Amino acid sequence: MSQVASMDRFGLVRKMNRNSSSDVSIERKDKNTYLLNIFGTQDSDSGEYHCVVTPWYRLATGDWSQARELTSSRVFLSVKFAVWDSLKLPLLYGASASLGVGIFSLVLGLICAQCCCRNTAHTPRSRNKLMDLEMD
Repeated sequence: MSQVASMDRFGLVRKMNRNSSSDVSIERKDKNTYLLNIFGTQDSDSGEYHCVVTPWYRLATGDWSQARELTSSRVFLSVKFAVWDSLKLPLLYGASASLGVGIFSLVLGLICAQCCCRNTAHTPRSRNKLMDLEMD
């Protein structure tokens, strides 16, 4: 078991070095209830977790008093990467964008071919008239 985070008596959370994507937070809900959250988990985060807390109380004299250590029950965290769920939206956006760009390019090409690329100065020769060739 390795420590992932700690909170001092002033409520300052100190996070231990972990992988690059996951993050943790600790929240004190009430006198003896704390909440540990793990965000952006990876496969390496799978395992058994539990919280160990030593509450501190401020006495009327202004001094701090340490209470007995509290330990939560153990919880197993299983991280499963859903490939289809993670690729569904990017594939949909990519297919939609490529279809849209393809249709736009096709329409633009047709418009350019009809409007811009016509040569009005050129008059085609009639095919019924034959040219006279001189032969020596």
